[in-house]
Amino acid sequence: MRSLRLEQSQLSITTLDEFDLPGMMALEQTASRHPWSQGQYLTCMGAEYRFLGAWYGDALVGFIVDWRMLDEGHLMNLCVHGQFQQQGIGRYLLRYWLASMQGAGMATLTLEVRESNRAAYRLYASEGFEDQGSRPGYYRTADGTEAARIMSLGLSPVRAGNG
Repeated sequence: MRSLRLEQSQLSITTLDEFDLPGMMALEQTASRHPWSQGQYLTCMGAEYRFLGAWYGDALVGFIVDWRMLDEGHLMNLCVHGQFQQQGIGRYLLRYWLASMQGAGMATLTLEVRESNRAAYRLYASEGFEDQGSRPGYYRTADGTEAARIMSLGLSPVRAGNG
């Protein structure tokens, strides 16, 4: 697959819904050896979940799925189209998500990342997430299971300006 270059300034981020599900699933097929099933996406279409998409024109090039409960947020999935990886789109989406979660009053953010996904681990660590340990056998693989690294980030509350 050939990599295509794009300008981050031309990205827009919107909320996704069930009508975007086919595009999300097709995108993840280009990006992951272990894509989510339709059932996994449908399970996440409830009130506590949110889907954010990064668009380049009318093309979905990345997305985030999160879950919220009280003041805690969990990053369920961050995916960037295979042709647009290593161009900062994942970081752009992650930073947008971090700012929106802080603005929503979240105090703690958590995620799991495959131990074999070193690029994602480095991305999360570079944005302040700290390794909290391992969950053995968390992910299914073609030949068994793989451990997840658990990561978390504490957020400071947004303070209103003086004025």
